Amino acid sequence: MTDSRTLEIPADLDRWHPNEIGEWLSGVEDDEATSDADVARARQAVHRALGID
Repeated sequence: MTDSRTLEIPADLDRWHPNEIGEWLSGVEDDEATSDADVARARQAVHRALGID
């Protein structure tokens, strides 16, 4: 069975504490149901939120 859900990236991620952002990203990366493309999107969102672009 394939899980076709799309990862929802929090709209206010840039206002989260860096530790909260890290915990969220770790959870996304550890979730086996999350696609590689969604993990990549999550990482990009974290980079933007932390100003690492």
